[in-house]
Amino acid sequence: MTDPVVATRTLWAVLQRDIAAEGVLTDALMQDLNALFEKVLPAALEILDRGWVHRVVSQSGRWVSIVKGRAQSQYVCIGDFCPCQFYQHHVLTGEVLLCKHLLAVQLRQCLRPPLKPKEVTDAEYAWYIATPATVVNSPARKPL
Repeated sequence: MTDPVVATRTLWAVLQRDIAAEGVLTDALMQDLNALFEKVLPAALEILDRGWVHRVVSQSGRWVSIVKGRAQSQYVCIGDFCPCQFYQHHVLTGEVLLCKHLLAVQLRQCLRPPLKPKEVTDAEYAWYIATPATVVNSPARKPL
């Protein structure tokens, strides 16, 4: 018997490959996405539509994705980790595969045109990862 988490990850990998091959979200791909990510897809698509996914790349080649949120917040997504509450309560428990922030990031990586990264120094990069979720208007974080 196949583990449902493994099966979902496998389906998502295949779907990512198909989206990257198309470069756009076709109706068929949207149906597949909705079947896999029904809970978070509408919010992830809104993030994409608003252009709230950004990539920061350090001088040494390390990168993170920054996702702006509705409440003047931004989330620093590192690999398959997001600091949002939904991630902690639903992704880590295995209830769902991705939060809306990670889904938006991973979808954006598959779409054309490619996301143009913001290049920063290694010190600036360290500053971004030091506080993974914060309010944009806070003195601790400059908005992108």
